[in-house]
Amino acid sequence: MKEMFVSLVTITFLLNIYSLITILVRPKIFGVKLFRPMIWNFKLSVLPLIVLLITIVITFLTRIMVAYGNLNFMYYVGNYIYFIGLLFWLLLLPNSGYLITELNLTHREMDEKEVPIWYDIVSILSFSLSGILNTILNIVAVQSLFLIIMYQRTIHKDYLFLSALVLMLLISTGIYMGREIRFNSWDVIHIKSFFSKLKNHFIIKGKIKNYLLFITFHSVFFMIIYMTFISLI
Repeated sequence: MKEMFVSLVTITFLLNIYSLITILVRPKIFGVKLFRPMIWNFKLSVLPLIVLLITIVITFLTRIMVAYGNLNFMYYVGNYIYFIGLLFWLLLLPNSGYLITELNLTHREMDEKEVPIWYDIVSILSFSLSGILNTILNIVAVQSLFLIIMYQRTIHKDYLFLSALVLMLLISTGIYMGREIRFNSWDVIHIKSFFSKLKNHFIIKGKIKNYLLFITFHSVFFMIIYMTFISLI
C-alpha cells in the first residue's frame, strides 16, 4: 500500500512538472505569447494539495504538543485547525479537476502564429491529466491520512467509495460553476451575490438538465480513475 501511494505521488508530481514545462516552453519554441490563464489554473490545481499538507502538518504538531508537552488546550486548537483547513481544502478542491476543461484548446485562438496541433494535444492532455491526478491524490490522501492514520482504525471500502463519490459530485459541481457560471472559489464569501448569480443561471431553461448531465458524466469519469488507483493501493 505504501509503495503504491508513493507511486501515485511520484506520477502526479512528474506529470505536473511535465505539463507545466510544455506550457512554459511553448512560447520559446513557436514564437507565441505565454497563455497566462493556464499558468494561473495550474497554480490553483496544486493549491488544494498544499493546503491539505499544511493542515496535516499543523494538526499533527498539535497532537504532539498534547502528548509530550502536556498542553491539553492544543487538542481543541488542533481540532479547530483541522476543521477550518479541511473546509478550505474542500472549497478549493474543484480547482484541481478544473484542468480537464482545458481540453477545449481555446488558447490556440490567442496565438499570432500557428502552433502544430500535435504539440498542443500532448501538452493539454498532460495538463488535464495532471489535474485529474491532483484530484485523485487529494482524495486518497484525505482518506488514508485523515480517516485511517489519524483515527487509528480501518475504514470499510464501502465508506471509502461513498466518501469518494460524494467528493466527486461536489468537485463536478464546482467545475460546472467555474466553467458555466464563471464562479471562483472565493465567490462564496459574497453570499448574496453568489446565490443571486446561481438563481439567474438555473432559471434559464435547460440549465438544470445540463448541470445534471455535466456532474453525472464527470463524476463517473473521476470515479473510474479513482477506483483504478484505489484498487492498486
